[in-house]
Amino acid sequence: MNFILRAYSFLFLLPLTLFLFAMGVFAYLEGRKELTIDLLPWAEADVRMWLVVLGGFGLLSILLALLKKARVLYALHGVLVFCLSAYAVFLSKHRFDGETDFYWGLAFVAGALGAMLGAMVHARK
Repeated sequence: MNFILRAYSFLFLLPLTLFLFAMGVFAYLEGRKELTIDLLPWAEADVRMWLVVLGGFGLLSILLALLKKARVLYALHGVLVFCLSAYAVFLSKHRFDGETDFYWGLAFVAGALGAMLGAMVHARK
């Protein structure tokens, strides 16, 4: 069971982290001054910086966790992803178009919870 949780956490967090990091980098390269993602808690001018910084932290923590070093950073990354996804669904300015969209948001939060648990199991190993 521990192996499944750990593998799931890597399979969930790695593509998500790569996607968000790439989005922030491309926003910088494109020269955008503002990036609007109403699911995140930052002002439009700060979103691209936070995507790059947290994406870089996430990639570093995943790399170190794969190398079995500083695993606690990986657990912290899992907690950050879960907290930000819970914020996006429950506290952000974003309004879902219907029940189905909200249920997809809940499914994502549940997936992030599983990834966080897997990251914590990996940190304890």
